Amino acid sequence: MPFKLDRKDRKLLTLLDENCRQSNAQLARKLGLSKPAVEYRIRRLEKNNIIFEYYTVIDFTRLGFSQYKLYFKFQNATPEEENKIIEYWNKSGNIVWVAQLRGRWDLAVSVLARSNFEFGRLLNRFMNEYSGFILDKDVLLTEYSPIYAREYMTETEPKEFIYGIPEQVYHPDSAEKKILKQISTDARIPIVELSRRTGLTRDIINYRLKKLSKDRIIDHFRCYPNLEEIGVKLYKIIFRTKNFDENAEKKIKAYVAGHKKAPQMLKLIGSWDLEIEFEVETEDELYRHLTDIRKRFSSIIRDFEILRVTKTCKYDYFPF
Repeated sequence: MPFKLDRKDRKLLTLLDENCRQSNAQLARKLGLSKPAVEYRIRRLEKNNIIFEYYTVIDFTRLGFSQYKLYFKFQNATPEEENKIIEYWNKSGNIVWVAQLRGRWDLAVSVLARSNFEFGRLLNRFMNEYSGFILDKDVLLTEYSPIYAREYMTETEPKEFIYGIPEQVYHPDSAEKKILKQISTDARIPIVELSRRTGLTRDIINYRLKKLSKDRIIDHFRCYPNLEEIGVKLYKIIFRTKNFDENAEKKIKAYVAGHKKAPQMLKLIGSWDLEIEFEVETEDELYRHLTDIRKRFSSIIRDFEILRVTKTCKYDYFPF
């Protein structure tokens, strides 16, 4: 049974998704609750596995990386062997996202690399070890990707973050790398604890966090919910397109930006051209959205495929 979220829970998750580094006192004022009540609700959400991770949105493009997407179909693999493959990618450096799927593919992996050569070396190492369990694979390069707030939770200000747009490369120093490593998957970490883990003073950490935000390396601090635990299903629809010129691209991007159930779009290079994520309660709801897209954009959609994300195993914008 999905965990029952009341109105205050939904608002709390939305506020944490907008900025999970807000203090409990700030959250309490916005929720109209006492600070102890907010602390209790957060502990309750964490204890019931509603919150997968507090994470920092880091623009890895500005650090000189491109994102490659891998889709794998398994063969002759027991559940134990599949878990070994998943653990391989979870422990690998350069891996942003690992997820189990239903549909044509069984596993999705997002890889960061500075060049095609670096990516090829990462993929070859994996295939040399596990090729016997891989029936098929697909490789896609992410050209760019806008990400949006989860407006369906409760009313919130629309917010957009786009990675993949070429800009001057930023070279973080050793102190900044230490900070980014710690906050990438623990965005609510207190400054005192961050100081203990990094060996940096509080003043240095506060200054560097402000600098990284000002230089747009850090975009914001978010909360990633365990969607299945609250009765929400994550789907990816990947499209092959036709006549996908700049005007059509702007229209479909505007459609996704205005859609409350579509938190991300990816413009791809490879065998597929476009990917749109939907977070919905039922498969019927997904197909209503898909039907709407096919009607609106029939002139540019050639083919599509639906993937269900059943479990997110890793989510880290600074996995190095």
